Amino acid sequence: MKKIVLFSIILCAISIQIHSQQLPLYSQYMFNNFLLNPGITGSVDYFPIRITARQQWAGIKGAPSTQAISAHYLLNNQKFGVGGYIFNDKFGPLSQTGLQASFAYHVPLTGINSKLGLGLAFKAFQFKFDETDLVTIEPNDVAVTHGKIAKFVPDADFGAYLYNEKYYIGLSATQLIQFKIDLGDSNLDKNQIIRHYYLNGGYRIAVNEEFEIEPSVLIKGTMRTPWQIDLNAKAIYKSMYWGGLSYRTSKDLVFMVGLKYKKFYFGYAFDYTFSSIKNYSNGSHEILIGYNVFEGKNKGSSLL
Repeated sequence: MKKIVLFSIILCAISIQIHSQQLPLYSQYMFNNFLLNPGITGSVDYFPIRITARQQWAGIKGAPSTQAISAHYLLNNQKFGVGGYIFNDKFGPLSQTGLQASFAYHVPLTGINSKLGLGLAFKAFQFKFDETDLVTIEPNDVAVTHGKIAKFVPDADFGAYLYNEKYYIGLSATQLIQFKIDLGDSNLDKNQIIRHYYLNGGYRIAVNEEFEIEPSVLIKGTMRTPWQIDLNAKAIYKSMYWGGLSYRTSKDLVFMVGLKYKKFYFGYAFDYTFSSIKNYSNGSHEILIGYNVFEGKNKGSSLL
């Protein structure tokens, strides 16, 4: 029972800091929305490979750290997309390592010159609670055995994605199964994987032949916690260089820069928080590296 209490306290701490977001946080998701919505699978006519590495709250021991590598592709029939990604997310004694396979069907909507992608993803990950990473107030606390608890968790996501070359609107629900993690002593609801919802959209505005501006918004949350809104704006020059700003209602300001060289992408984001965490953290850092296989063979957007 002591393990249950200890685990519940940790989940409460996570809830206070990041609104109980059990999923990894990304700042440059507008360059890889595939991580949030399986309906995006195959929405471009090349094979985008993306690597993301994020260190949140630098300077705080045990702060969230995330790595992910993803790719997806539109099959030759131009209707079915397949893809997947591998991820690792660690926050103190809690970690998740797993993979996801995504599938989507794209329906042409000729009346509005758009497509609608309907996607389903299946994933499996190992949830690990490692007490050796715990720092206790009392030395040799008898409630801490310094053991490890590892559980296999299956799950699924669903997403819809309406898009064309100028705009996109996406809606997705992740962690549909809401699997309960049994720690051995009990099966409290607090040990449940919670369903998350994402609603996002963006529109690209051509200022002239060289400059484009893309405002976007992301609304995310659960039915049990406060919702969070991201307001984003990025400027693109010659489809090769970009810079952007993002403000989260969790009191974070994000600065983003990046460039495209041939088929390669490089992006960097720095998060500055106005919350009390700023007294202990040097900010958050995120790096994005990408490569677009088969880009240029067909007409398509290179920044999606």
